[in-house]
Amino acid sequence: MTSTYPFYQIDVFTDKGFLGNPLAVIVAFDPALPIPTDQQMLKIANWTNLSETTFLLPPTDPTKADYKVRIFTPNTELPFAGHPTIGTCRAFLEHTQSKKKHVVQECEAGFVELQVADSGSIAFTAPPLRKTGPVEEETVRVVCEAMGITREDVLDTQWLVNGPHWFGLLLKDAETVLKASRIPTSGSKQFEFGIVGLYPKGAAGHDKEDGSAPFLEIRAFPHVDLIDEDPVCGSFNAGVAQWLIGNGVAPASYVASQGLALGRRGRIVVHRDDSDLSLEASKRAVWVGGQTVICIQGTIQV
Repeated sequence: MTSTYPFYQIDVFTDKGFLGNPLAVIVAFDPALPIPTDQQMLKIANWTNLSETTFLLPPTDPTKADYKVRIFTPNTELPFAGHPTIGTCRAFLEHTQSKKKHVVQECEAGFVELQVADSGSIAFTAPPLRKTGPVEEETVRVVCEAMGITREDVLDTQWLVNGPHWFGLLLKDAETVLKASRIPTSGSKQFEFGIVGLYPKGAAGHDKEDGSAPFLEIRAFPHVDLIDEDPVCGSFNAGVAQWLIGNGVAPASYVASQGLALGRRGRIVVHRDDSDLSLEASKRAVWVGGQTVICIQGTIQV
């Protein structure tokens, strides 16, 4: 038996369509609609062939969350991911015509708080890192080879597991980040990793006084998910923010650029809430957000 569901394709981390990271959202929020099976969800996600496809579902407990989301790559389910969280929230607001400024999402990783700004920008709180610490040297060398960079290009490393098993490499500058290769090797296909590089002060177009210019350039390579490169990745940015703000490399608020190597123009706005200075810095909420654009709206037959 076929059911018809509302369908959205939303561009995340951009205020102009087709320059961010697309997300497919299938809305099974109406209690009258059957919730697709696990097999159907995975089949649809494999068919859309996007980095992630989500299913917007009723919350398990409406007193605790506004909705539940399940997140799929083309070949597996994720407990949490950043751009799907923001994009699914936009679909929830659009579908329900809600004007809420504070939204709670339920997902496999737990409950995620989101804030909706008057501008329409949506931000989520970075989930706790489940694994941190330096990355093993052999792993670093494997991914350096895949990216065509030298070990000397890497200034620091860190595990950033927050659902996806990310680790990050801080490279010597943004230019080195942009020149890296995205082609997987047999060794790199077992990892999810990303690279970060700071723009120099005074760089053309990256030193605006209004705070809108990118502080750093980011690229993410979920090779284990059979994806060469993720255009703009919220979960990796969340981990990077906690890492680099925590060790003093990045300020408490900044803008990250991602996607230039793929012809995109993603912008991720990061802010650590320092309103309560009595809290240890490591316990202060880090918000990761950006704009969204609905590019496709219609229905899907399941």
